[in-house]
Amino acid sequence: MKKPMSEKSPEMIEAIEELFPGTVQAIRDSRCPVCKKQIGAFRNDLSIREYNISGMCQACQDSVFGSD
Repeated sequence: MKKPMSEKSPEMIEAIEELFPGTVQAIRDSRCPVCKKQIGAFRNDLSIREYNISGMCQACQDSVFGSD
Protein backbone atom coordinates (compact mmCIF):
# COMPACT_ATOMS: atom_id res chain seq x y z
CA MET A 1 0.00 0.00 0.00
CA LYS A 2 1.42 3.37 -0.96
CA LYS A 3 1.62 6.30 1.45
CA PRO A 4 -1.07 8.98 1.17
CA MET A 5 0.02 12.19 -0.53
CA SER A 6 2.96 10.41 -2.20
CA GLU A 7 1.72 11.55 -5.62
CA LYS A 8 0.82 15.11 -4.63
CA SER A 9 2.98 18.04 -5.66
CA PRO A 10 5.05 19.88 -3.03
CA GLU A 11 2.75 22.88 -3.46
CA MET A 12 -0.34 20.77 -2.77
CA ILE A 13 1.28 19.20 0.30
CA GLU A 14 2.18 22.67 1.58
CA ALA A 15 -1.41 23.87 1.10
CA ILE A 16 -2.84 20.81 2.88
CA GLU A 17 -0.44 21.29 5.78
CA GLU A 18 -1.38 24.96 6.03
CA LEU A 19 -5.10 24.16 6.17
CA PHE A 20 -4.73 21.03 8.32
CA PRO A 21 -1.58 21.33 10.45
CA GLY A 22 -0.02 18.04 11.48
CA THR A 23 -1.33 16.07 8.50
CA VAL A 24 2.09 15.42 6.98
CA GLN A 25 3.61 14.20 10.25
CA ALA A 26 0.60 12.02 11.06
CA ILE A 27 0.89 10.30 7.68
CA ARG A 28 4.65 9.84 8.12
CA ASP A 29 3.92 8.18 11.49
CA SER A 30 1.26 5.90 9.91
CA ARG A 31 -1.44 7.67 11.89
CA CYS A 32 -4.79 9.02 10.78
CA PRO A 33 -4.57 12.80 10.29
CA VAL A 34 -8.09 13.18 11.72
CA CYS A 35 -8.08 11.08 14.93
CA LYS A 36 -4.29 10.51 15.22
CA LYS A 37 -4.75 6.76 15.88
CA GLN A 38 -2.59 4.11 14.18
CA ILE A 39 -3.79 3.07 10.75
CA GLY A 40 -5.29 -0.40 10.91
CA ALA A 41 -7.07 -2.66 8.45
CA PHE A 42 -9.45 -1.48 5.75
CA ARG A 43 -12.79 -3.00 4.80
CA ASN A 44 -12.37 -3.01 1.03
CA ASP A 45 -10.51 -1.62 -1.99
CA LEU A 46 -12.59 1.56 -1.98
CA SER A 47 -11.49 2.29 1.59
CA ILE A 48 -7.86 1.70 0.61
CA ARG A 49 -8.26 4.11 -2.30
CA GLU A 50 -9.66 6.75 0.04
CA TYR A 51 -6.76 6.16 2.45
CA ASN A 52 -4.35 6.79 -0.43
CA ILE A 53 -6.06 10.15 -1.04
CA SER A 54 -6.76 11.41 2.49
CA GLY A 55 -4.81 9.21 4.89
CA MET A 56 -7.95 8.60 6.96
CA CYS A 57 -8.37 5.38 8.94
CA GLN A 58 -11.41 3.15 8.42
CA ALA A 59 -13.25 4.55 11.46
CA CYS A 60 -12.84 8.16 10.30
CA GLN A 61 -13.86 7.24 6.76
CA ASP A 62 -16.98 5.62 8.19
CA SER A 63 -17.79 8.73 10.22
CA VAL A 64 -17.42 10.97 7.17
CA PHE A 65 -18.89 8.78 4.40
CA GLY A 66 -20.98 6.22 6.31
CA SER A 67 -20.21 2.55 6.69
CA ASP A 68 -22.08 1.22 3.63
